Amino acid sequence: MNLRYIVVALTTFLCSLLAFSAHASENESEADLWIYDDDITVPSLLNPNDPASEVIYLPANVFVPKSDDPDARFPAVIFISSWALNEYEYAPQAKLLAENGYVVLSYTARGFYNSPGQITTAGVEDYADASSAIDYLLDSTNAYPVDPNAIGLSGISYGAGISLLTGFTDERVKAIAAMSGWVDLIDSLWAGNTPNSAWINLLIASAQPIPFIASNNPSPEIEANYMNMKLHQNVEATKEWGYLRSAATYLDQANSRGTPPAVYIANNLHDYLFQPDSLFTALDQYQGEWRLDLSRGIHASGEAGGLLGNDDHTIWLNVGMWFDHHLKGIDNGIDRAAPFSTKVLNISKRESYSSLHPEDEIKVFNLIPESGKQGGALSDVYGNTVDMELSFSTLKKVASTGGLTGAYAHTGRTLDFNNITPENGMVFLTPVLEETLRLRGEAKVHISVVAEDKAQYFAYLYYLNPETGVANWVGHAPFSCHQSEGCAVNEGQVEDIILDFYWTSVDIPAGRQLMLIVDGADPGYWRYETTPEENTVVFNSSQQATLELPIVWENTKYDDPVANYQAAQGLNRGANGDASS
Repeated sequence: MNLRYIVVALTTFLCSLLAFSAHASENESEADLWIYDDDITVPSLLNPNDPASEVIYLPANVFVPKSDDPDARFPAVIFISSWALNEYEYAPQAKLLAENGYVVLSYTARGFYNSPGQITTAGVEDYADASSAIDYLLDSTNAYPVDPNAIGLSGISYGAGISLLTGFTDERVKAIAAMSGWVDLIDSLWAGNTPNSAWINLLIASAQPIPFIASNNPSPEIEANYMNMKLHQNVEATKEWGYLRSAATYLDQANSRGTPPAVYIANNLHDYLFQPDSLFTALDQYQGEWRLDLSRGIHASGEAGGLLGNDDHTIWLNVGMWFDHHLKGIDNGIDRAAPFSTKVLNISKRESYSSLHPEDEIKVFNLIPESGKQGGALSDVYGNTVDMELSFSTLKKVASTGGLTGAYAHTGRTLDFNNITPENGMVFLTPVLEETLRLRGEAKVHISVVAEDKAQYFAYLYYLNPETGVANWVGHAPFSCHQSEGCAVNEGQVEDIILDFYWTSVDIPAGRQLMLIVDGADPGYWRYETTPEENTVVFNSSQQATLELPIVWENTKYDDPVANYQAAQGLNRGANGDASS
């Protein structure tokens, strides 16, 4: 997709938020519940490591609840703008929170639009800015009625990452709502040692100045690290840059607090910019209260409805419940609901689990090559009796992720089995499934390859309708072999590699065939100049090549905290949490 088109689309979306802001200021306090001020700025140091540094002023706005009690104090939520957006992004949700008794401040992250400073990609400057926003709200000269013991941070994408970084390092933060963010920047941008060029190029393009609209000011380090990932150079320095911008780096610091901040996280199953995988790793180690909700769609799409004014939106309703419980102390039961929920991609249903690892079994399929074919069978019984090598071109492809928009459809991409060229990769199929396979987690493929530096492998899972030949998307896994990371140290030797799929939730129906494709190219990812033109996979009669699937045996219901609370109050929400995201 043309990046210029994407940037224009983002700008159009921003304009819709600007329109709401104008409407909000013209119709302040319709029910006499709050005051809106669009004429404020948050002071922060240009260089937070230098107390004598120049002070810069970040554009902001604030909603303040009205009260007849001059001593009344309210919890505060600070919204941090997403990458390439500004302080008006969250206006609909800020208004709703203000109506419910929150002081809500939103600001534009430094370097974007008319916000001073440089875009430092969630560097120390950015989470110092978020702390400065807290300082601003608590400064007595500003006279905001804020409870200093009830501070929350929130944001989408860039704002989510900065919220987590700040919340883990600033002890004044009691609760966080991070949507479509990251906890490990390198694991997100460089998953499988394979940068996702489609999304990274979009980030770079949308950070550039847009004449007459946005005077964006990217730091030179953005271009430098972009080239480092693209060329796979200065690897350790680039990873160090990423680690400093990863909330996972500060987990121990957050855990050492008497009460770590309560963390709410939302993400999307087709988010191939900030995939959900590292969220599971971090939350496994986190000692504070947490909740994780996964939705369908690409990056930030699961939260978009709430930004456009949808006030019955699962994710945003849960955000409100989270802040009500952890900042207001309301016993609304969100802490007792099952803490992990996920939409199931292809059945439009949300399910809840008490654990981040709900699988009942790891189902193993063996890759059984067939002589004379570029692939073979996926079998739950090991039966390979031949030693053979399968080679395929990396200049052509069988399948792909489809770049930015390929996985946007809730059920993902489809593939016509009758039109694929197996010679461009390897294709393995199960027999027709007799029962549904409920995939919940990260699939893995274990294969042996003739190792070569900069070789790339891409694995794709589909389920195939044997009658129509149409295959539906399940997920994918990128992998690049780099000598600097210990792969192909002895080129030409056979090495075992693991292709780790991104976490997903799909019901693979009975009556379909599970299809695994192993490919050597994907246009959504960078190809290196020295990537070999051919890959070779080695099969051995004494060594198994396998596909592992984490499976649950039954579908579950969504333990909806909003519906539960309303039922306890004698109310009827009229929805079960499945109508959105």
